[in-house]
Amino acid sequence: MSSKRAIQIPARWACAAVVVISTLTGCGSHGGHETPVKAPTAQPKSASRPIHDPPASFATRHSVPLPDDAIAGRLTVSGTLNSPLPVALYKTTAFIATARHMQVMDTVTGTVTALIIPDNTPVESADAWASTNHAAAPLLTTSQGTPSVLAPFVVTQTGTGTQASHTVVEVTATNADTGQVMWRLTLQPPQWDTGSDLRATAIGSAHGIAVIRISTGDDDYAAAYGIDLNRPRQAWMVDKFQASAVTDQTVAGAVLEDEVSVDQRPAGFDLTTGKRLWQGSNGTWVGADPAGPHLLRIHGKDYDSGHSYDRLVDPLTGRTLHTLPADLGDSDCTYDDRSVLVCSGMGSESRVAYGVDTSSGKVLWQLPDKQADRIAPKITTAWHGRVYGETDHGAIALDARTGKDVPSPGAAPLLVNESTGIVLDSGLVAYPTSS
Repeated sequence: MSSKRAIQIPARWACAAVVVISTLTGCGSHGGHETPVKAPTAQPKSASRPIHDPPASFATRHSVPLPDDAIAGRLTVSGTLNSPLPVALYKTTAFIATARHMQVMDTVTGTVTALIIPDNTPVESADAWASTNHAAAPLLTTSQGTPSVLAPFVVTQTGTGTQASHTVVEVTATNADTGQVMWRLTLQPPQWDTGSDLRATAIGSAHGIAVIRISTGDDDYAAAYGIDLNRPRQAWMVDKFQASAVTDQTVAGAVLEDEVSVDQRPAGFDLTTGKRLWQGSNGTWVGADPAGPHLLRIHGKDYDSGHSYDRLVDPLTGRTLHTLPADLGDSDCTYDDRSVLVCSGMGSESRVAYGVDTSSGKVLWQLPDKQADRIAPKITTAWHGRVYGETDHGAIALDARTGKDVPSPGAAPLLVNESTGIVLDSGLVAYPTSS
């Protein structure tokens, strides 16, 4: 746990200070191969950027490409994303995860300042045919009072003597400001009777506890682990639990009722102890998502009636507080970190978008609006009262509480903070905020 292994990359090794996707073979991660690196050196000081909270526009003429690892195997034929990015954004630094390592990239200069690799050998192959990045996004959190980034790796722990080798999960905690590894922790997966590959995902954190989910690639088996971020140590483990949301004092998800994960129950467990707080009725396609600091979104299909449901519930009790309208189901939702849950998806007739007040559960606005002759955008993210997205007319922005159009930001970020937007634009690029 006290290991400090992190490879620091000097600025001169960052392809003239800009990581260009087409030249990553000698300067980054490309085609699944490890990145050539020099010996550890001090990390270069990151350039600063103006702060805009929330950003109203982006300087699209000043793009910095991100390594193609971030979108490997995640694009459809039409060039849209089919799964979330394995990227976390902290100030002007992007943390880009793969199954084999995590790159720490300064989005101002394009410099890859550190490469975080596990102590043990990653299970996933690094050959040129392994073109899909199965890693989930690293988790931004606080450990031992320090802004940190958690990244779990599925690795082979080599045995010694008569001790057999085992597949384990190695969790790394990296200082978000310096790129130095703070600690490592090994988690032992349950002995499931399966030959499927394992995946490890950092779900969320609160009150000094982070949750890591270990599951098979087909999601038939899953377990959740609570990690005490301040000691650090494993605090608890719950088997047959597909954790997917952390909010308030609760980790929520689906309890797997059988060996093929068809029958499921929504459930919530105490974040500190791992003890079950509540459990819902049997169903299928059960999911849980955070919907604000004190709210959960629970959705699925009831086993007995066959009816779909989409509810906002109390994380501590599972009690339904609000039921979302049926025509707004099957949406992807993002909490704007202020007061609104912003959702979009395909309705019964066309794309829909809407905003929900996380205090009252009231639908604040909804698109399309035929009376106002307004269509629904595809929403890419929402942050601090601003909604970002796109239509056939280009990038758009909305006021999160009213749904009214505000001036176009010039780009539709997938990830955003006060200084940087990460955008899919003929590859994944970082734009500085400009107002």
